[in-house]
Amino acid sequence: MMWNTGYGMHGSGRTQTPISPDQAQERAQQWLRDRGSDLTVGEAEAFPGYYTLHTLRDGKINGMLSVNASTGAVWPHTWHGTYIATSEH
Repeated sequence: MMWNTGYGMHGSGRTQTPISPDQAQERAQQWLRDRGSDLTVGEAEAFPGYYTLHTLRDGKINGMLSVNASTGAVWPHTWHGTYIATSEH
């Protein structure tokens, strides 16, 4: 929510994203490697001001994290708890 440039607390309506989805994926993967994780990341899904990616273990969703589209900072989604399933509405 804090990084959502369209709707978040610091929204400015800017749509400029200097970091591409591929770069976000690379940064997220490097962030995991730097922490000694054996997880991989899925495809980067774009939101206003950031990307969200699933973390994967053996090709199955394990959790998620986000990458700021301006700074490249990585934010792990630790508050979700253990991943159970994805529901589409």
